[in-house]
Amino acid sequence: MKILACALLSLTVATASAQVLTVPPPPITYDRAVANERHLFTADQEHDLDAIRRMVADDFVDIAKDGSSISKDALLKEIPTLTLLKHSQENFRVVVLGPYAYSISYDSDATLIDANGKTTRSQNALNSVWILRDGRWQILMHSRGAAHPLAGR
Repeated sequence: MKILACALLSLTVATASAQVLTVPPPPITYDRAVANERHLFTADQEHDLDAIRRMVADDFVDIAKDGSSISKDALLKEIPTLTLLKHSQENFRVVVLGPYAYSISYDSDATLIDANGKTTRSQNALNSVWILRDGRWQILMHSRGAAHPLAGR
């Protein structure tokens, strides 16, 4: 009888543990998605590399308009060489890709000083994909340029 009771208790604990692991996280909200993107820009402006390391996925890729790309390591080396003087983000569009991912697109207008001391203004349509990994939202991909849907077959 004790063996049966222990077996039932073990089964109950295992079932409860499995249910905890399979419950999806609360869905991302529009406000949370926008706040994540704004927080990333603020960390960039303040050169808060620790915050950026936490927010940027290790397998992150940043794709430029010309098709070139940089990794997380290259991004972390580039940020201290730039001074973001001002920026604006508007017209946010958020698409939920499931419980663990979303994309966000918006219009950005930024003025910065580059590593050579040159002031540049950059106006872009920006697109990002964020994933929920290791218990926190992380940016996986970032691209510059308007997203255009392809015609179907």
